[in-house]
Amino acid sequence: MNQSKLVSFFQFQLPAIAWALFIFTVSSIPAIKLPSLVHYSDKVIHAGVFFVLCWFLHIAFHFQGNKFLQSRSLWIALILTSVFGISDEYHQLFTPGRSTEFFDWVADTVGAAVYVLLYLRFKFYSISLANSK
Repeated sequence: MNQSKLVSFFQFQLPAIAWALFIFTVSSIPAIKLPSLVHYSDKVIHAGVFFVLCWFLHIAFHFQGNKFLQSRSLWIALILTSVFGISDEYHQLFTPGRSTEFFDWVADTVGAAVYVLLYLRFKFYSISLANSK
């Protein structure tokens, strides 16, 4: 692996991998008791965490060598984020004190969809990041 590919990996792909590992690690901890700030606050947390995962996945797929994946990076990120949400909920079946909730997955997917909608509306980094490669 040459140096530019290594730098590209650390800059664009590693954040998505690290964030997915963070989610997996946190969901592996038995029965986390988070303080409830508002009713359904865990759904807001789910949406926020998976918003970030979708963002990182979008960047990871957009900034790599395969043109097919680059051109579909936003939609791939949305689908993978939702699938990762399903796998995370399934994984929690095997974690003591944790449960699988359909609406957690819905919140995960809503978080990803909010990212997609915001990106489609504002395209907040398409020009600046596209020129940095």
